[in-house]
Amino acid sequence: MYVIGLDIGTTGTKALLVDCATGAVAGKGYQGYKLITNGARVEQDANDWIAASISSIREAMAGNEKISVSGISVSSQGASMVMTGQDGAPVGNAITWMDTRAGAEAAELEARLGNDYVYHMCGWRIFPSLDAAKILYLKRTGLEQPGIRYLSTIEIVNQFLTGRAIIDPTNAAIRQLLNIRTANWDARMLEALNLSPMQLPEIEPTGALVGGLSRAAAQATGLAEGIPVYSGAHDQYCASIGAAAIQAGDMLLSAGTTWVVLGLGTQPLFTPSFIAPSIHPVPGLFGAIASLSGSGVSLEWYRNKFLPETDYAVIDDEAARREPGDLFYYPYPLGAAYPIWNPDARAAFTGSTLEHDRYDYARAIMEGVAFGVRRTLIDFSQNGCSIHALKVLGGAAKSPLWTRLICDIANIRVELLREPDACALGAAVIAACGAGAYPDYHAATNAMVQHAATLEPDPERTKYFAEKFDRYSRQWAQMAQYYA
Repeated sequence: MYVIGLDIGTTGTKALLVDCATGAVAGKGYQGYKLITNGARVEQDANDWIAASISSIREAMAGNEKISVSGISVSSQGASMVMTGQDGAPVGNAITWMDTRAGAEAAELEARLGNDYVYHMCGWRIFPSLDAAKILYLKRTGLEQPGIRYLSTIEIVNQFLTGRAIIDPTNAAIRQLLNIRTANWDARMLEALNLSPMQLPEIEPTGALVGGLSRAAAQATGLAEGIPVYSGAHDQYCASIGAAAIQAGDMLLSAGTTWVVLGLGTQPLFTPSFIAPSIHPVPGLFGAIASLSGSGVSLEWYRNKFLPETDYAVIDDEAARREPGDLFYYPYPLGAAYPIWNPDARAAFTGSTLEHDRYDYARAIMEGVAFGVRRTLIDFSQNGCSIHALKVLGGAAKSPLWTRLICDIANIRVELLREPDACALGAAVIAACGAGAYPDYHAATNAMVQHAATLEPDPERTKYFAEKFDRYSRQWAQMAQYYA
């Protein structure tokens, strides 16, 4: 039995054709798309999500046309939203989760509802980049018309695949519209936004049947009409399934454009720093997310601007030879969400000397981001999470230097996976369970998720970085105070 996991990410879409028996990937597809940026505005063309889904599925199926696909599920970026008209087509561009234009609306919601209410209702503190503030902003643009709906990424793709605009609880919560206590739209938030439930999608639990692949989607992708499509999840929750982080106490670092630490427990984790709890797809569990929003994109930016012809592997090798002392990097090029929560914060290098070269700065970026991971794990630990190991996946998992820095700086065992595209693999696991290949995620991940390597902290390097982290943290506290 084979299934397709489709991951609609921030910069592109991946499709994996996966053998349910072993988790082996029979085919992969990928298509990127652009961000449309202008100051605080960071948009995407929602039609690109559909075009990339078609292209990536076709690429994954190339040479595998004789394979019968038994199910499809979708992993998606969260809190990227577009208005749709009566015909279901997007009206204007999607406003992504990186867009912070709705600052005034976020402040208004905080004054009206209180951040404490919203945080404990949906698990996410009020912030301009999340959908509640953005919906209020859009309602004031004059673009709203009869039949307008507010849909995020996963609903747009599910609507293309099946004709039904379906969202799951993990994506609905990050929109700040779902009450995680009731698993339904929150009446107080909808009233504050003057929003009707009819303007929002239906909610189905992760793993529920959305519908069969429509004739139009089948013709576009080359797949058979009627293939079951199962409700997926926010990409980080799919990643936890794709990494076999499905038990209380498991901890995951998804190191892509944004680095996200996700821990699992049996109760929602509410903290003074606003770690974001939500319903996990595994029954009886809750996830808790801390998003380090400027992390992976910092190295992408640096390489594109200053080492444009240099392969990441070369940067990794050269940076590994450097020891830049107290050259520190603070990764806030997109402003700061967790734990500073200030969109006006900015990235900075400190401690520069005439001795530092381009690879010293690359190394400083890697260290600065890893320091953020250490600080985050301390936060989880101080709020009751017992952390024994960290499953690391995403682009940084391919870097021997970065994974070693995480291991030594955070003083934690690091587990690496055979399949780096854990979001798409997690979606495939959801589809496999939906199609009846396995009774639950535990059985499915035992068969379909394979570990590649384990790193243990080096005691001498751990001691060195503990002292360096103290110096880094003192400067970080000063910067946080400056932006307060």
